[in-house]
Amino acid sequence: KEIHDKVKPDQVELIRRDYYANGGWETFLSYEDPMKDILIGLLRLRKCPENPYDHTKCWSIVRELHVYGTTVGVSERDTSKFQHQGYGVLLMEEAERIARFEHSSYQLGVISGVGTRNYYRKLGFTLIEPYMVKNLL
Repeated sequence: KEIHDKVKPDQVELIRRDYYANGGWETFLSYEDPMKDILIGLLRLRKCPENPYDHTKCWSIVRELHVYGTTVGVSERDTSKFQHQGYGVLLMEEAERIARFEHSSYQLGVISGVGTRNYYRKLGFTLIEPYMVKNLL
């Protein structure tokens, strides 16, 4: 049986860890079942000192977003799996909140491959090569 079958949604928690790395502040967000030591998804957010598009405004960047588990097709839904259950959207919403209100960032950028760009478009991001970018103000 898969490990996902052991996780109950009411036991899943949003965990936040802030740390200093490579000359800047990063926030590690994750959805976990801490009682069973199971990681469901994670996001790494960095406050960047310089915006490549507008040097007068601060921006933040999502360096990594993963929801783990058995792969589910983009247009498919399987409630017994973690993917496509909203954990990625919840992580992105929290990253946006931190970027806007704690980092005072003007924009949020995401490094994304071609295959994930439509996902970010649905969240309000537009393509500004090589990033998907969302204005926060």
